[in-house]
Amino acid sequence: MDVDLEGEGAGEEEEEKEQEEECGVGERVRMLPPPTAHSGSGAWGGRRGPAGRLVWGAGLALWNMGVAVVCALVLTGVFTLVLLPATLLLSAGFLCHSRVLNSHLPLCSYLDDNSCSALIILGFVMMSPLVVVAAAMFCGLVRRLRLLQLFQPMSRACYRDGGWGWGKNVRAWV
Repeated sequence: MDVDLEGEGAGEEEEEKEQEEECGVGERVRMLPPPTAHSGSGAWGGRRGPAGRLVWGAGLALWNMGVAVVCALVLTGVFTLVLLPATLLLSAGFLCHSRVLNSHLPLCSYLDDNSCSALIILGFVMMSPLVVVAAAMFCGLVRRLRLLQLFQPMSRACYRDGGWGWGKNVRAWV
């Protein structure tokens, strides 16, 4: 029994070539390099000089501080609005109690020390769940307004034509 090893190998090579031609892949397929950015200086754009990096870095730092101030204002507004009932109860209780401030407001004529103590206790008891509600409202508002996506990375100061803002595929979990 004679076995022709070269003949079988040639048949298999022809079959592989046919499969490569059908699929469009193989060793002979040349891959093109990825396209560069429109600036012609690389995929990220051209690098800025030291003065340009300094100016753009200062601008981005100011922008990020402005976004942080807006976030702080939203936080303050939400917590003030949500914690207002507990604050009113606590202030009325402390204003009218005879051992604390003993104010002469018209409201204090309706409240004795026992009711002032009840207002103070109720205000502190209401504070804990309202803080949780305020934090949840703030996180939902930040997510809906996408405030965290307004922060810009400082690496944008190094390259030209980097664009402004994040890509479409950014997912922020807040």
